[in-house]
Amino acid sequence: MNHLYNRAAMKRALPLVLLLAAACSSLPRSSEPVHVVIVGTTDVHGWYNGHVEVPEGGGEGVLIGGLASFAGHVEALRAAHGGRVIVVDAGDLFQGTIESNMFEGEPMVRGYNAIGYAAMAIGNHEFDFGPVGPEPLARGANEDSLGALKRNAGLARFPFLSANMVEKSSGRTPSWARPYTIVSKGGARIGIIGLTTPDTPNVTMAVNVASLEFTDPVAATIAAARELRQRGVDAIVAVAHMGGRCRDTSDPHLLDSCDPSQEAMQILEALPAGTIDAWFGGHTHARMAHFVNGVAVAQAAPYSREFSTIDLWIEPKNDRVVRKEIREHTMICSFVYSGTEHCQPSKAPAGARLEPRTFSGMTIRPDARVAAAMEPYLRRVALKRDEMLGVTAAANFPRSYWNESPLGNLVADALREATGAEVALMNSGGIRADLPAGPLTYGDVYAVSPFDNYPTMVVMTGEQLTQILGAMSGGARGILQVSGVRYTIDHAKETDVPATSRNRVVSVTLSDGSPLDPAKYYAVVMPDFVAAGGDGTGDVMGSIPAHRIQIFYAKPIRDVLIEVLRKRTTPLTPALDGRITVLNPAP
Repeated sequence: MNHLYNRAAMKRALPLVLLLAAACSSLPRSSEPVHVVIVGTTDVHGWYNGHVEVPEGGGEGVLIGGLASFAGHVEALRAAHGGRVIVVDAGDLFQGTIESNMFEGEPMVRGYNAIGYAAMAIGNHEFDFGPVGPEPLARGANEDSLGALKRNAGLARFPFLSANMVEKSSGRTPSWARPYTIVSKGGARIGIIGLTTPDTPNVTMAVNVASLEFTDPVAATIAAARELRQRGVDAIVAVAHMGGRCRDTSDPHLLDSCDPSQEAMQILEALPAGTIDAWFGGHTHARMAHFVNGVAVAQAAPYSREFSTIDLWIEPKNDRVVRKEIREHTMICSFVYSGTEHCQPSKAPAGARLEPRTFSGMTIRPDARVAAAMEPYLRRVALKRDEMLGVTAAANFPRSYWNESPLGNLVADALREATGAEVALMNSGGIRADLPAGPLTYGDVYAVSPFDNYPTMVVMTGEQLTQILGAMSGGARGILQVSGVRYTIDHAKETDVPATSRNRVVSVTLSDGSPLDPAKYYAVVMPDFVAAGGDGTGDVMGSIPAHRIQIFYAKPIRDVLIEVLRKRTTPLTPALDGRITVLNPAP
């Protein structure tokens, strides 16, 4: 499906939108603006327990993130603003850590219930668990591909939102979700619209969403906003698992550093002015704090590192927002380094000590209720998470979405070694965390590869191998990490083509420099997610007959990696060897 956001067509809807926005309730309402504070998280990916970061060279570490600490910040805001605080999430909250995945996201729901979230947008990784139980895909007629997600929606005391997700069979929002919700604060009624990236079938296991369609988010937003205005809301906020990429968030009115090709920018520019008042984004794991087409836009860093805040002053009498402010993003931590307002070890002044954080007039303490809700899950998972592997890393193995990385090389080499393949491919988006230095635990490797993906052997021609490398080279979803081949990407190629359609590969050879034979068959191992057409490889994989594809279900990729690493001489040393060359990279 081609999801182009036609600004001109949507502008024709402007008179209707403005007419509906002008409608007001017949009931008398206060003329004083109501100050509402909206707090947003996104892409938490199961990090409900946070993670400890230690300064380079050692020293006092600090716990960053976690729902208990975040809850302390929310309570401080509620105390300061008379409870006129709304908490939302822009999606991808379940999948990503052993602490969450072992229970298919249930701890995240329990924690969000305790915090008092008002709504969440449905992200692409919400579909990863598939049916209830350990299998990520339905393997029997009685298994529901949406079973785990439906169970979480049933446990939640807040709605799962997506205005542009509909059932193919009925054309309506599924019964377990809603297109929007309405929250009342201080006499003001705020409508919250949820949106899901139309790219979802490419960035989760496509079979799990086969019954769903992800429609044009612009049209869905306009339709939902029209209904909300008819229901008398005074302000509209979109919570979208679609985001942007901005290098600079210091000035909310300067958009020069924002990539105009990203979904958030395209949609916000296409929406008629006044359709929505604020937007909380996600999915891109990047930050935003900008005004775009009159809309206050915020997107916080992922993995429970920080939250974003937008303040709205609303006149209920006139059904309008009269003032908007975007606050600086707030790192989530109960302690900060003395003399600073942050807890990032890499930015700690020399000799700085940690001290209790004061935020919004309160000393931040982890919320005991939220911590208690998490404790049973942490206790059950602790033994497996802390299991020592008998493997040591001499230094941190970093990952990269856009370049060759030491960790990408390590994973690709392990896949190739374990299966005897000639070539190995690993999607960068499947590598979710750096591998830390020091003695490694099962939890360390789990964080690197949290998805239940399996090695898959695909017999493909050299031409098809070149095509699949090209399909992942456009800069939309991260490149393929490789073993057994070398290739070159030129970012100056196909700049006028949408990122999802670009092929920027200019050369491919075998690892010894010999040419790749376009007609010869090669045994190529990759995650089953990529073999199933994920991350935009569907056109290439669709040309390969099923009898040339074999999935090895004995062990998921993380366990294959552990098995190979245990055979290696340790300590492991990170290295780059020129497998991927990137020409003309973006600044």
